[in-house]
Amino acid sequence: MMWARVVACLGMACMALLGLSACSTVASQLDTLTHAEPDSTRQRAMRRLSLASAYYEQGQNDVAQQEVRAALQIDPQFADAYSLLGLIHQRANAPGLAQQSFEQALQLASTPPARSAELAAIQHNYAWFLCQQNRFVEAQVQFDRAVSQPGYGQVDKTSKAIRFCQARAAVKVDGLNSNN
Repeated sequence: MMWARVVACLGMACMALLGLSACSTVASQLDTLTHAEPDSTRQRAMRRLSLASAYYEQGQNDVAQQEVRAALQIDPQFADAYSLLGLIHQRANAPGLAQQSFEQALQLASTPPARSAELAAIQHNYAWFLCQQNRFVEAQVQFDRAVSQPGYGQVDKTSKAIRFCQARAAVKVDGLNSNN
């Protein structure tokens, strides 16, 4: 009888310990689920780029450029950041710097694993820059590349830009013909 009580007590003690262990495991799992996972490098850079984009949209180029540069310090391989930097330089009438930024963006976006939607957006931005520089043939090549990317969701926007660029080219050609 005494042995039966001892075995019963040990059994209850083991169950209590196992229960506490299970509770401890559940508590640790809850801690893992409820605590934010540390940000990845790209996520931190994306937050800075999002700020840069908002400043750019508001015409605050200097602050936008600072935020893009901060994003690039976090992630120097961030193609979208170079693309926005190209747009900022374009707006600041610095075509040489814009060209360099777009070329860097295209190079990074084309490196495997390439994401076609990201590449298409950069090609669109670069084409827009080329159109503004009256480099219509090069612009059309980039626009065509953007539209041909699988999964590109901004085809309507690019089609409008193509029509605008073609109209601009026609005006340029007419202007040249009128002067002759």
